[in-house]
Amino acid sequence: MLLTTPQSVVLKAVAQFQKIEKYHGTMPRKHALAYGDDAIEELVAQGLVEWAKFTYGCGKQLKGLRLTVKGQRELDLAGIGLDGPRPSELAYEHLLILQDLYHFCRMPRYRRMMPEKKSRHYLASDFEDLVSRGYILKVRLKAEGGATHKGFVISSKGERALGASTLV
Repeated sequence: MLLTTPQSVVLKAVAQFQKIEKYHGTMPRKHALAYGDDAIEELVAQGLVEWAKFTYGCGKQLKGLRLTVKGQRELDLAGIGLDGPRPSELAYEHLLILQDLYHFCRMPRYRRMMPEKKSRHYLASDFEDLVSRGYILKVRLKAEGGATHKGFVISSKGERALGASTLV
């Protein structure tokens, strides 16, 4: 697939935000405003990027563009590459939830998030505790065709806690 120059610039910019933990791999909307709306809309229509909305435990929301698996493949084909934790304060059950969530966030099948339906298999109080403490973030993705997907992703704080444990 051939990309226009503005589209490739936007795609590269979104890819650069993948490693920034503060934004959870999402290019914030305020940064996306610097690029043309037409280029962004075309990339969303082609399925190379998608709109993501994160909701933090305190009520703050972050809306932005996130690179899809298809978009990452397109970058790879184009040859554009981007190149001591404290002991955990979490209970074993919390770590098991984080471990499952970590693996869900690596699966393209579920759009790299744990769907809301799958999260109902866990004890609600444990899951909500992790959300309120900032280990898990709520996500709402707006995909092509107007479909909205709700789910959860592990935050950088959750990944650090999981890395400090012996489960992974």
